[in-house]
Amino acid sequence: MLALVLWQVYQLGRVQGGYDGRQANAEKQHLLKELGKQQQRLEQFQNEAARYQRQAQIEQQAGRELQEELVRLQDEQARLRSEVKLLKGLISSGAGSLYIKDFVLQPGEAPGRYRYAFTLVQVKESVDTTRGKLVMKISGVEGKKKKRLDRSEFSPDGNKAVKLEFKHYEDVRGEITLPEGFEPRELTIEFLPRNKELKKLQTTLPWPAEEG
Repeated sequence: MLALVLWQVYQLGRVQGGYDGRQANAEKQHLLKELGKQQQRLEQFQNEAARYQRQAQIEQQAGRELQEELVRLQDEQARLRSEVKLLKGLISSGAGSLYIKDFVLQPGEAPGRYRYAFTLVQVKESVDTTRGKLVMKISGVEGKKKKRLDRSEFSPDGNKAVKLEFKHYEDVRGEITLPEGFEPRELTIEFLPRNKELKKLQTTLPWPAEEG
């Protein structure tokens, strides 16, 4: 009799234990399923956040570029207005129709070497194409004596003059190599037009003092 009771208790324990194990396993599977869903949603949110961040960066960069372009256009507009005002002043004052603007002279990489740039402008409306020769001279001192150099003496191409043909303006650039011991004082630029309607241009500029 005792053995039968013990057997029934054992069987009841197995049934109850099996029931509890199945329930725990079911709950575990449910939790794992929910965890998978949450991880998937988290990944979606992370992808969306990264996409929005990239879009914001692109829009921010585009905004900066547009702002920079706007500033550049405003500067260009101001420059053009200034040039128009200058041209109107030259025409109304009866000044010559040829002039030089934006002259720049900079030291080169070696002593006695320089780079120059300027724009030759012609404002007479009746002249369609300007033709002529550009001549440059440098005045200075060598030793204790005054000396003047022609373009052929300081230009790498060795030409005394340069032939030009242009509509309204011509950008001129070049290099200067001075003889050793020569101290420059002034630079003279001349343009000798072939057009009968135009007068000779001659401009003398002081040689800029070097820093240092």
